[in-house]
Amino acid sequence: MFGQNVVTGTVTEQSTSIPLPGVNVIIKGTTTGTTTDFDGNYQIEANNGDIIVFSYVGYASQEITYSGQSTLDIQLAEDAAQLDEVVVIGYGTTTRKDATGSVEAIT
Repeated sequence: MFGQNVVTGTVTEQSTSIPLPGVNVIIKGTTTGTTTDFDGNYQIEANNGDIIVFSYVGYASQEITYSGQSTLDIQLAEDAAQLDEVVVIGYGTTTRKDATGSVEAIT
C-alpha cells in the first residue's frame, strides 16, 4: 500500500526496562495489529499520522502518533488500579465484580 512504512521496536517495562512479551500493538481505528515477541520486539506497517496503541494487562495504555520513524521503542508504566480489577479464572479472565462462585486470591 502506498505510503506505508515498516515500524519496528521494543516494548519494555518503565521502571525495570525488562522486555514485555505479548503487548498488543494496534493501529487505532483499524484491525491492523500485532503482539510483541518473547523479547518485547514488534513489527507493524503504519502510515504517517496513524495512531499506534500499545496495551498490556496491568499497564497504562500508550498512544503514539506515527511520524515516519523506522524504530519506535516504548516503555509502559504499571497501572496498579487496572491490575486490581482483573480476576484470572480456570478457563479465561473476568472482572472482580462479575465473578461468581468461589474466588481464591493467590499472591
